[in-house]
Amino acid sequence: MRGRNIWIIALVVLGVVGLAIVEGFVNPRIEAQQDRYEAEQQNPLTHDFEALTKYRSPYMGDNSNLSHLNQALPLRERLNGYQLYPEAFTAQVNYSLDTHEMDAEELERILVYNAVANFVMIDNLEQVVYQLENTSYTLRRESAQQWTGSELKELQTPELWNSTVRKKLVEPAQVKEAFSQIVDN
Repeated sequence: MRGRNIWIIALVVLGVVGLAIVEGFVNPRIEAQQDRYEAEQQNPLTHDFEALTKYRSPYMGDNSNLSHLNQALPLRERLNGYQLYPEAFTAQVNYSLDTHEMDAEELERILVYNAVANFVMIDNLEQVVYQLENTSYTLRRESAQQWTGSELKELQTPELWNSTVRKKLVEPAQVKEAFSQIVDN
């Protein structure tokens, strides 16, 4: 009986120590990594483009797919619904955001990044209208393709995406140029 009690006590102590290690060290590290990853997803320069590949679609009519794609892009916390215009191959993405709430350069970078990602992942999407609280921006596939200098379908790999799109959105002058070339306002 005595040996059995020692084993039970040893297992309880081992369980308590294991729980303390998991709750005190392992879980906080995992949470910190998740928080860091989520913060990176809000910036086009650090966004995980590879996570978008599951939303690849030849047709824009799949509202669920379009919704999930845009929920995986920067500015997702300000999404406020969608409207599809299939006859014009247009998706309107609504944001609960006033342009004065955000740095203009960062907003332009995000809108270009998000629009080009939409065009790359959805084959027949011809334009994206971003409706903000105080304005709207229309971005066209043809203009995005001219800006990237390549067929948008070819940019589905992270390596090509980084070298063709992300690299062109680093400097403020590059962002201004991209925005003025792609936006149709």
